Amino acid sequence: MAEPSAASRTKARSTSLLGADLKPAQRARYLRIIETAKELASEGGYDAVQMRAVAERSGVALGTVYRYFPSKNHLLVVAMVMLFEDLSNRFGDTDIPGDSAHERIMSVLHGYIGRLESDHNLYDALVRAAMFADASSSAELDRLGAIITGMYARAAGVEVVSEQLLNAVHVIADVWMSNLVSWAAGRATADQVMAHMDSVVRLVFDRLEKLQAIG
Repeated sequence: MAEPSAASRTKARSTSLLGADLKPAQRARYLRIIETAKELASEGGYDAVQMRAVAERSGVALGTVYRYFPSKNHLLVVAMVMLFEDLSNRFGDTDIPGDSAHERIMSVLHGYIGRLESDHNLYDALVRAAMFADASSSAELDRLGAIITGMYARAAGVEVVSEQLLNAVHVIADVWMSNLVSWAAGRATADQVMAHMDSVVRLVFDRLEKLQAIG
């Protein structure tokens, strides 16, 4: 039997992310587990999310919880991906305000940080989970990075994403994630994060404009 192609393996892997390939009853349990973990995180932060507590509150057997999610970090990373995917979809359905790529990207970032500040315990737990996640969460973390990068690319307002623009967006996404870690650890306030990101976005796009002018 022929080996599946790289494209088919990638497609199979992507459809299995976030429980997309589950039957309806399984999908309902899967989502209930995630919502319960978010509730516990919102109430008590990262330490409040224990797999046994998730199982008891969600009414799902502990073994089933572990079958879907090998660890609490994996569970919370999935929750984070879903939340950022929802944010990205909301931005995708509206016109992002701003007269330049810098202004539009900052509008997106203000939306993100506003959401994070609305439930500090929850998002602190999600960021910590991403920090501590092991290789079992690599596909989900890749998806999270793609969601954030895609949002910034759309905010940049170009129809064709050049390699230079993609590199610029990757830099911004990487710095954003680093700043989230500082925010979660209490080393930076939301205002400090936004001030830092404003400087980074401005520097990155100033550099990009110079490269495009040379080219």
